[in-house]
Amino acid sequence: MPGIFTADDTISTLNAIFEKHRHERVLVLATICCGKTTLVSKIPDCVDADDMAFSDITQEELEIINQTPWTKEVGDTVDNLVYRNVKIQPGHPVFGTVIVDCEAVVYLDINDDLLLKHCEKRNKSFEDAKSIKEALEGDWNNHKFQNIKKFYYVTMLE
Repeated sequence: MPGIFTADDTISTLNAIFEKHRHERVLVLATICCGKTTLVSKIPDCVDADDMAFSDITQEELEIINQTPWTKEVGDTVDNLVYRNVKIQPGHPVFGTVIVDCEAVVYLDINDDLLLKHCEKRNKSFEDAKSIKEALEGDWNNHKFQNIKKFYYVTMLE
């Protein structure tokens, strides 16, 4: 289901993917400031990986993940927290920035112009969002190469 979608189209497309994989674990992968939290709030039974990953962390882990700019150390710490704390359940798709154990992955892409607008609106670093996006794309490509999951690609317009 490749394509470019408005927010309503994205929700409809995600719901169709979630229905198709209702008995499997689904991850929606996207960089920061892409709209994951907004989509989670609009689609029933979805979960924000951050709510699971960062609910029980040490002060040292918190200090590392709050560092700016985003670095490999920050990314590695986030990855470790996600791998430790995020467990996807069938029927409860998870929106996050790290590919965890699942059967289907949806990559929500966003163009640079729109990402910049979202970052400015949220007072977040565009450079960090781009760095995370590049890391996600590498992880996405590595997992696709293994050919053990279903993959969907959606480009956000809003």
